[in-house]
Amino acid sequence: MATHTIRTRDKDSLAQFLGWFSLGLGTAQLLAPKAMCRLIGESGEGLSKHLMRAMGLREATQGIGILTRPRPTTWVWARVAGDALDLSLLGLTAARGNAKRAAFGIANVVAVTIPDVYEARHLSKKQGPVRGAMHVRKAVTINLPREHVEQAWAAHAQELRERLLDAGATVSFSPASGGRGTQLAVDLTQDPPAGDLGGAVTKLTGKDLATELADDLRRFKQLVETGEIARSDATPAGHLLADHLKQRPAQPLEEVSR
Repeated sequence: MATHTIRTRDKDSLAQFLGWFSLGLGTAQLLAPKAMCRLIGESGEGLSKHLMRAMGLREATQGIGILTRPRPTTWVWARVAGDALDLSLLGLTAARGNAKRAAFGIANVVAVTIPDVYEARHLSKKQGPVRGAMHVRKAVTINLPREHVEQAWAAHAQELRERLLDAGATVSFSPASGGRGTQLAVDLTQDPPAGDLGGAVTKLTGKDLATELADDLRRFKQLVETGEIARSDATPAGHLLADHLKQRPAQPLEEVSR
């Protein structure tokens, strides 16, 4: 059984720049909030320091979102919304008598708002599916004739079939090589949360789609071939695709004759 992953990027250099800019600015705001406050005419004490850190957290989060998504349209629009908020806050600073330094901050925000709006509109106009999702294929060989496997799939995998249908998956049955029964294969495409970063994290934790799907098919194979699912205290729980196949007493397969 093999999983094939194909990832390409839909981001251009401007989106990459905005991502790194947002991450860098956010880091500075988080680590040196007083200094960043003084640049725009604030004291850097009390509420202004905490507000600057909150803005830094927003910027850093947006930067990570832009850099890790194949097509970060939502994250770039979030930057545009953040620019509008920053301009409003700088306007309040100017109204309190710090007009000169506030004007410096406003000029810088306006300078970055222009490419933010341009890139957000550009990404919104792009057509076609996002390129960067994973193509997942998992297959299992079941030592029974094809018609028996198809009957068991129809009779005992209703929830699994429904979830795969919602995920846009395709399921196929074919003779296994060497006359060893039937190969049941599932193919689907998914864009992992948080892009490559999210995909790496879920894979490390064993909660990625490919691992869960492999476990689900293994359980189905056990159910079809033996009439029960081998269980232990270490059996994982909470799988996305087959809640009905785990952690429950086995039921005989009366519909399938051996």
